[in-house]
Amino acid sequence: MSISSVVDDFLSKGIECSINRFEKNSKLFRKEKSNLLTKVCIAKAQIFTVRGENIMVVTDENTIISNIKFREYFKVKPRELSNNEIIKITGHPSGGLSPFGLKNPLKIYIDISLKGKNNIYLCAGMKNFVVTVNYNEIIELTCGQWVDICEYNDYVRGVII
Repeated sequence: MSISSVVDDFLSKGIECSINRFEKNSKLFRKEKSNLLTKVCIAKAQIFTVRGENIMVVTDENTIISNIKFREYFKVKPRELSNNEIIKITGHPSGGLSPFGLKNPLKIYIDISLKGKNNIYLCAGMKNFVVTVNYNEIIELTCGQWVDICEYNDYVRGVII
């Protein structure tokens, strides 16, 4: 699965996608972060089990899931899946987890921390490979739903990488 499944997912929707190799210490990363600091972000995806159903939550990488907000919204304590479970369900490794090209359909929730971001870098099924979308496209392409279950991690808040 992985990168080819992400490309196939986009093509099945009639959309071309560009997948780029992207590392945090690369010149591209530093340039994008400095050019559009408030409008560019790297997203992370996590898989949880909620009452026997697997869901994906996509958030800004500078946030953490708030246990309180998660419990208020889903009415259960968050239980994140293991790496082996993630690969079995999505076809992607946890370091390259993407909401696109999934092996099995999942309900996808997009945290409001991504609202208003023009360039959201999402893993493309393999570590260090990304596809770029904006906040409207991520909802449309994933059939996702906005949710408010994160808080900014005080350790990284305001830090320019």
